[in-house]
Parts: sequence; structure tokens; C-alpha cells
Amino acid sequence: MNDSRSKWDPVVELMKGAEPVSFGAMHSYHCRHSPRRILYTLSYYKFAAKLIGSKARVLDIGCGEGLGTWMLAKECGFAHGMDLDPDLIETAKTNWCDDSIEFSCANFLEPLRHKYQAVVNFDVIEHIRPDHAVAFIDGMADSLSEHGIAIVGTPNETTRKYASEVTNIGHVNMYTSERLEAEMKERFTQVFMFGANDEVVHTGFPPMCHYLLAVGVRPHPRV
Repeated sequence: MNDSRSKWDPVVELMKGAEPVSFGAMHSYHCRHSPRRILYTLSYYKFAAKLIGSKARVLDIGCGEGLGTWMLAKECGFAHGMDLDPDLIETAKTNWCDDSIEFSCANFLEPLRHKYQAVVNFDVIEHIRPDHAVAFIDGMADSLSEHGIAIVGTPNETTRKYASEVTNIGHVNMYTSERLEAEMKERFTQVFMFGANDEVVHTGFPPMCHYLLAVGVRPHPRV
């Protein structure tokens, strides 16, 4: 018996049950002006999720509209997204509703109530003034359980000359691979450095990486 239906029809029926996702100001801007940035950021979140593994509570600092936080929640088990911008958090709460995820508008430099197995942040530390950078890394270490893992992503200092004027104004705390590794080693037993070009994460020559990723393992107490 011939089936006259298109092979695509069952897929259409399946998609009809999905609730719509609405981008806010941040992702809408990126879609219009720099869609590749969303792809790059999601590749960093995928990298983090695979390192962290399943059955973990993850804190996502500077979560924005929560698209990456949702990926962490689905891959790792639970994710808490935190950001200073109330509009971004409102968009995240509207889109991502599930027992495995939560969002809050809060200042991460203030003490947290809970411990996590992992903490991640991408494109955050370069916006924090250098005199607060140590406190930021201390906060990550303090928020982790004994065997916790922290993953920090930031543009490489070597990319500053290629960035726009607006970008450079906001990036007040740029890192080289050497500086990021040294500061992470102040609070973590082991630190592993990675780089990224476009959406590819690798262990290549640091000065040629447009993005840096530091993985800190097993926080030790403050000296």
C-alpha cells in the first residue's frame, strides 16, 4: 500500500506540540547583526556540558537569555542561571520552564546559599574591573563542592585590535592565556587551558586563539 503522505509530515506533526521560544533584545540583536556569535557561544556550552557530565548541579554566571543554561540543564541534570540584567532574566524565565532549571537576577560577587558541582561563565570576566577579578574567581571557588569544576571563557587579549570600539569599551579586563591560567591556579588544584577559533575548541597555540577557556578542578581554601 502506497503512503501518499510526505516523509516530512510526521515531523511537522511532532513539532506542532512544541511551545515557541521568543528571543529577547540580546539574541535578537545577534541574529540580526552577528548570528555566528550564538553558534560560538553554544559550542562553549557544549564543551562545558561534556566535561561536567550528568547528574550535576551547575551554576551559569552571566546566563543572559538562558539558551546555554537550558543546554546545561538538559545535559547535566540541573542548571541555575544568574545575571544582573532583569530583562534578560525575564526572557529566560519565559522560555525555559522546567524542574531542571531556574533563573535569578543577582550579583554573583555576593555570597551564595548553595554549593554546586560545576560553575561556568562565558564572556563575563572581561567585563569585571581588574580590581574585582580576584574576588570573582574566589566566588566561583567558594560556590563549588570539594571536587567541583569551574569553566571560564573569555576573549583573548590578542583579539583586542580586531574588535569594534564599542566592544573594547565594555571589555575592561582582558586576559592572556598566561594571566588567566595564573589567576585560576591561585584557587584551583589543577588548571587546564584550552582555546577556541570560531566554534572549534582545541589545545592549539594560545596567542592565535580568539577565545580562551580555563578549566579549574578541585578548589582549595583561600590562603
